[in-house]
Amino acid sequence: MIASLGDYLPLEDLGKIVLVCLVVAVLAPSAVSVAIVGLDRRSAAAEHRTSRTAGTGLVVVGVGVLAALVAVGLYALVNR
Repeated sequence: MIASLGDYLPLEDLGKIVLVCLVVAVLAPSAVSVAIVGLDRRSAAAEHRTSRTAGTGLVVVGVGVLAALVAVGLYALVNR
């Protein structure tokens, strides 16, 4: 009695899981990098007495992307 993988786990669902993992594996580190660059710009602006709005904007974008990823993940978990 040989069973295939498709009998235990639908391959279409496995493909969706792999796709979501790859998207999150690219987006999350990118968002953290953007936020870190924003923090660096804010500290550089404080030293040179220039505007810190560009750095703050980058931090907001980075944190916003991370918050959106968490919110979408929780939504998918709850509303299956």
